[in-house]
Amino acid sequence: MDNSLIGPTPKRRENGQTCMNPRKCLALALLAALPAAAQENPLARRSAQDLVSLGGYWNGANLENRSNCATAGVNGIHGTYAQYFFSVNPSSSTMQIRETTVTNLTCDYDGAYAGERFQPAWNGSFTCSDGKRGTFQSRSFLITPTEMQVRLQVKLQNSEGCDIDSILGGSRFF
Repeated sequence: MDNSLIGPTPKRRENGQTCMNPRKCLALALLAALPAAAQENPLARRSAQDLVSLGGYWNGANLENRSNCATAGVNGIHGTYAQYFFSVNPSSSTMQIRETTVTNLTCDYDGAYAGERFQPAWNGSFTCSDGKRGTFQSRSFLITPTEMQVRLQVKLQNSEGCDIDSILGGSRFF
């Protein structure tokens, strides 16, 4: 029997890792000594305090899915490029957004937010330069240093009376 093809007998370490040679044992020992990388909890980012980090300018799009409109042709998905300016005031728990679209339409959203730990809520009203106005509520935010998304449930108060599921999304350099 040719034993040249059979390697050394594996040695067991205390932590259950198997070492075939001293170099592998050293590498395993070094890895075991390193502190574990911290994993960020995505739910922790969603606290109301993080709404303050929305402050400033963002560029992106406003996507709308309109339903229950008085005129059937107004229903459906619409979207436009937009620049947003967020102003957040923690002392009064209020947030405002100034939206300016590529066609120079402006909309101002103004409301109060509540600091529910895992699901901040923002409720208020909005008016636009084309006469569109209504109320909104939001319970869905995605906030990172370079990306944001605010999901709004909107009720138009004009003659159309549409219900709108809206996504304000944007990016910026940080």
